[in-house]
Parts: sequence; C-alpha cells; structure tokens
Amino acid sequence: MKIIYCITKADNGGAQTHLIQLANHFCVHNDVYVIVGNHGPMIEQLDARVNVIIIEHLVGPIDFKQDILAVKVLAQLFSKIKPDVIHLHSSKAGTVGRIAKFISKSKDTRIVFTAHGWAFTEGVKPAKKFLYLVIEKLMSLITDSIICVSDFDKQLALKYRFNRLKLTTIHNGIADVPAVKQTLKSQSHNNIGEVVGMLPNKQDLQINAPTKHQFVMIARFAYPKLPQNLIAAIEILKLHNSNHAHFTFIGDGPTLNDCQQQVVQAGLENDVTFLGNVINASHLLSQYDTFILISKHEGLPISIIEAMATGLPVIASHVGGISELVADNGICMMNNQPETIAKVLEKYLIDSDYIKMSNQSRKRYLECFTEEKMIKEVEDVYNGKSTQ
Repeated sequence: MKIIYCITKADNGGAQTHLIQLANHFCVHNDVYVIVGNHGPMIEQLDARVNVIIIEHLVGPIDFKQDILAVKVLAQLFSKIKPDVIHLHSSKAGTVGRIAKFISKSKDTRIVFTAHGWAFTEGVKPAKKFLYLVIEKLMSLITDSIICVSDFDKQLALKYRFNRLKLTTIHNGIADVPAVKQTLKSQSHNNIGEVVGMLPNKQDLQINAPTKHQFVMIARFAYPKLPQNLIAAIEILKLHNSNHAHFTFIGDGPTLNDCQQQVVQAGLENDVTFLGNVINASHLLSQYDTFILISKHEGLPISIIEAMATGLPVIASHVGGISELVADNGICMMNNQPETIAKVLEKYLIDSDYIKMSNQSRKRYLECFTEEKMIKEVEDVYNGKSTQ
C-alpha cells in the first residue's frame, strides 16, 4: 500500500506527534510519504524508511498565491505517486490536499482527513468560524472519511449536518511509557510525588519527594494555549500565601518571551521554571506530580494522554474533547479566568484524593488511549471499514 501523509508545519505539536506515530508504524510494510511545508523537529523523529517531501508553498495562513501553487504541486505528486491513501492533517493541508486530489489523475485514491479539533469550534471568532465552516462543509463533499479525535468534534460536525456516514471517532493514543513503575503516593502533600521511571537511556530515575507539589504544563506558547492565564493564577496563589507548589512550563512559541516577562514582573522566578522546547518531553513527566493544561479550545490533547500514561492527575480546561479524558482522574475547569484557576489549584492542594486520581489516570489510559487501539482503528479506515 502507498500512503501519503500531508501536514502544514513540522513543529512539535499534537497533530505532528500523531502523524509521526502513523508514518513510523505503517512504513514498516508500506511505502509511506510525508509531505510538509517546512523543515522542523517533526522530520527528525520520522523513521528513515519514510520518504519526506518539502513543499514550501504549503503555508499555514491563507495566501492565495501560495495556496494555488501548493495545490498544483500536490496534484502533480499525487498523479505521479498514485497512492492508495492520502491522509491529511490540519485545516490548511486538509483543504489544499483535497482540492489537489480532486484535480489529480489519482482517481482511485482514498482520501482521509483528521480534524484535530475543528477550526469552527466554540471559542473561535464568528467571522473566522463561519469561513472555516463553509470551507470544511465544501471539502467534506470530496472526502471519503473524516476522523474526529473526540466525540465532541464528531457531535459538532453532526450539528452542522456533515454526512454521518463519513464521520468516525478515533481517540488519540500513545505508546506506553517505557517500563513505568509507580510508588503509591501519600495522601499527604508534604511527601507527594515520588515516581520511579525507566527512561529511554535505560537509567533508573529516582525523584525524591519534593517539599512543593510539582505541576507541569507541556504546550506550545501560542493560541489557543493560555499559559499567561495560569501565570496570573499563580500570582493570585502567592497573594493568598499559598507557597506549596512549583510550576514548570515545557515548550516554546511566539508568546514565550511575554510569559517569561510576566513571571519576572510578578516576582514569581522561584515559583515558575521554563524549560523551553524539549524533544520527547513526555519522558520528563515522571518527575512531576500533576499535569495542567489551560487552553481556549482543543481537540483531544496528546499531552494529557501522555500524562495519564505516566499516572499523573490532570487539571485542564473544559473544552473540546478534554472531558473524554479527564473525569475521576482530575479536574475540568469550566472557565479559564485566573481567579477560577487559582481557586481550583488552592482547593486541589488542600484536599484532593491524589492517589485515587493518579491510579484512575493510568487505568483510563490502558483502557481507552493506547497506540495499538488507535492504529488498528485508523487501519480499518484505510481499508474502508467502519470503526463505529
């Protein structure tokens, strides 16, 4: 089987991680191509058997000149390669890719689009929401299968009368944390957080229980993520004389410098750490006690699934498919206001059942969000089978 994956950016991100998983799995017994608009860390993580093609015309923002050129080049590639499956990721790649396939000579190719959170979801500005809804509705007419990463996204598509027969929910999944071993966490927050993990370098990592509860947020510093709201909440905690927590941010992006300045201005240098971009950042999760993600909107965040696999409780915004991940293993916050976040964190540090939530995170991961389950369901879509 010949499979083409197409995505706009080669950055670190959930959609890119998902694509890497699929490409590295299917390249073992198939001819796999990855088409992307730029060089980036995603490419370094692809198996050597994956054929990588860079098309510089494939850009994120709407640019009619570049978009037309991207369609032309993609159509030529599709006609030449004649793939069995074209699997598109991200709204932009999904749009130009489907148009290119439609005008190409590759008529027997199955076209699959994964919506990693719809661009017309709640929280998007009305004009932009309407534009993307119209585009996605039109593109759905020339799509064989649309994979939604959450039931939330599937229901949103059904609300706008997308073809039910083309929609399927396949939750993101990840490979298990290498040789994870967990000690029971004390319900006392004075000695919470001892985790022993086997990292990829095969060295045991023993983290002594810290005096402060260790929170971590792994995310790109860009909209729709809202690290600035979390930092404002941390400042409120300090004003309430709550000094029982430390927060680490892992990731980079356009708002990183502003967030670092925000920390300095608030005098939080001893309470907040920025690690920047870290390849395989999930391998560091065992050093922390609780995962946190504040966001305006989401699909189904892989970062949360990674935290669950490590056995971390999760505190996150109640947006997109997050409620399908976080139930008795953490807290979903109904809004992203700093005051709300601060209240949730303060209460969590005082009286949360940390041991129970930790165990539930691990259990939910094993039951619903493994890589094996996800790949099997995607393969069924490639073969034209329904996963519902």
